[in-house]
Amino acid sequence: MKKKRKEHKVRSFLGQVLPYLAVFLMIVGVAKVGIDTKSELDSGALSLNAMAASDYNITTDQLSTLYAVASLSNSFDLSSVDTVASNYVVASAMKEISQTSADKLEKPSLINTNISRGVETYTVKEGETMAYIALKFGLSTDQIRWSNGLKTTDINPGDLLRIPSVAGIVYTAKNGDTPESLASRYGSSAERIIAYNDLEGGSLVEGTLIVLPGGSLPETERPEYVAPSYSYGSSNNYTYTYAGSSAGRQNMSIIATGFYANSPGNGSYAGQCTWYAYYWRATDPRSQGALPSGALGHAYSWAYTLRAAGYRVDNNPEVGAVFQTSSGGSGYGHVGVVLAVNGDGSVLVREMNLAGTYVVTEGTIPASSARSFNYIHEKY
Repeated sequence: MKKKRKEHKVRSFLGQVLPYLAVFLMIVGVAKVGIDTKSELDSGALSLNAMAASDYNITTDQLSTLYAVASLSNSFDLSSVDTVASNYVVASAMKEISQTSADKLEKPSLINTNISRGVETYTVKEGETMAYIALKFGLSTDQIRWSNGLKTTDINPGDLLRIPSVAGIVYTAKNGDTPESLASRYGSSAERIIAYNDLEGGSLVEGTLIVLPGGSLPETERPEYVAPSYSYGSSNNYTYTYAGSSAGRQNMSIIATGFYANSPGNGSYAGQCTWYAYYWRATDPRSQGALPSGALGHAYSWAYTLRAAGYRVDNNPEVGAVFQTSSGGSGYGHVGVVLAVNGDGSVLVREMNLAGTYVVTEGTIPASSARSFNYIHEKY
């Protein structure tokens, strides 16, 4: 009778201990497999880094073992439960795609840091037209053309297109650009430019591709635009006479006709040279800064008025300055803006009402005449 009770106690003890022993042996077995394959033991789980460093193949049995260990770790609330579970998930993925090396796992392509999240790239497929792609992305063909500098809608399979993520245009940031200046120039919104391109707290980096939501290219910046040449008589040299001296415009061309884009504080008459010069100084990133708001008078008085207001005025041409003369223009004088100072001393200028009201032209003032003008720079 005593012998039977003793046997019963032994069986009861073994029944309680054997499950724990089995768990222990399973974990030890997994650890040994890891050691045999030159892997590391990471909190009781097989190290996938070591597995991937060798030619170790993940078999179904080993995947089952990892699953069992993950389940047991969860049941016993072991500290390694997160690591074990993560290893099982990764091993499952490696098994599924039949890869045995971490180096062979497909990695995402490197992100081009010169492209904002507001710009996508799209590879043209066989049979696709620009009209089809525009419909697919909810854009117009002009928005796609302008975003890619294309004069026509002709595209070919394999072409890579820049696609704005919202109706608008893709733009390459230039030095001095700000969301505000771009919004004003291209008819967008500074707030939307910041939001769609993740510019909160940051600045635009020159060369970065960004999207201008709702934006549109001015006529003169469209890739298909051809500037008409402006001729006076039989030559391409228009001469504007100031007090008996000739100040010619070489290689003059019309940039825009019927141009109208006002700016706050502009007290000049629309379509006149003073109106455009004020607008350009207030909106173009190349300018030397906005001029005082309100009426500045006719062009002949600008040098005197702005010098008195604290602006630097001299006879030295600089990019972004206003050039001014008190003569010409039927007694009203004339002003324009400086786009470039060439190596030979000539000056590339842009101006309105030299060829008619609301007409914007560009031309070069010869070096021989350049210093006969006043130049209104930034404020002291």
